[in-house]
Amino acid sequence: MLARVTNPNIHAETHTIEIEPNANLFVKILRCEPVSHRTAIYIHGGGNGGNHTLIERPSRHLIDKGFFDTIILPDRRGDGASSPLPRKFSVRDHAHDMQRVLDALQINQPITAMGVSYGGPIALDLAAIDSRIERVVLVASSPTLSSNNGIARFLLKTGLLKMMLNLSSTMYLGKLPPAYADFDSAYEATSQRQLVQAYLEGLKRTPKTYKTSFQYALEATLDESQAGLDENITLNIPVIQIIGEKDEVWGSDLLPEYLQRFPDYKQYRVAGGLIHKDVFLKAELFQKVLETALVECPNNLSAPQR
Repeated sequence: MLARVTNPNIHAETHTIEIEPNANLFVKILRCEPVSHRTAIYIHGGGNGGNHTLIERPSRHLIDKGFFDTIILPDRRGDGASSPLPRKFSVRDHAHDMQRVLDALQINQPITAMGVSYGGPIALDLAAIDSRIERVVLVASSPTLSSNNGIARFLLKTGLLKMMLNLSSTMYLGKLPPAYADFDSAYEATSQRQLVQAYLEGLKRTPKTYKTSFQYALEATLDESQAGLDENITLNIPVIQIIGEKDEVWGSDLLPEYLQRFPDYKQYRVAGGLIHKDVFLKAELFQKVLETALVECPNNLSAPQR
């Protein structure tokens, strides 16, 4: 289990940022007194029904240990307290939303873009369109879902995964009074069943008015042409990948063409047969590997003292 951080010097502030007419993104910002003078934007995963609380606990660890002084945690459009999706969003659409957040917050310095699961390709695409991004960190993620394998790929290709997710949304959406879903409990889970329960609780607390938005998110997540990085993008900045060695959703082997397109790429595998859900169930192992990668810091920044 990844322990809670109790550092009283870490402060949180929230913003509702208008990114276009009638569309807002909810953003939480974690701050601490400057030590490293580094800032990151960390993009959460989840095909639908997620929000920034999926990654707030590990973000607090990164600030507590001096890797960053500021971490920006947006709820992606269609998730959390952000506006519903108006249509099926591509990775590029989400990347533009993240860019508008950085603009609204008047971020002018170089920053790190991080993404977990589906947030990973968005972080990569943000780097492709925004020169402020000097480094990308993928956590339990890859540039594209086409890297996935095994049962996840079988369910995706046969349409069974879409049917299962559609059914869960229909059955549970809006079954309880609306409330903001706090997924921090995922870090207390000891089984996949408990993770599913946390997700279903979030669905039940999501208003039925988000049903169309959820459908758009589901369609985009299951569309491999949408849920990945454009094949023409090359990044000449450090790209760090933290991946379970048995990840069945994003795959643990980067496709060969990406090795050419990311010349400063480095992979760190989380050993022990870890799969995708273990980013929560064995979060302390992922966090340890992530911190090791950031200490080695394959860019021009000096690693923080620990």
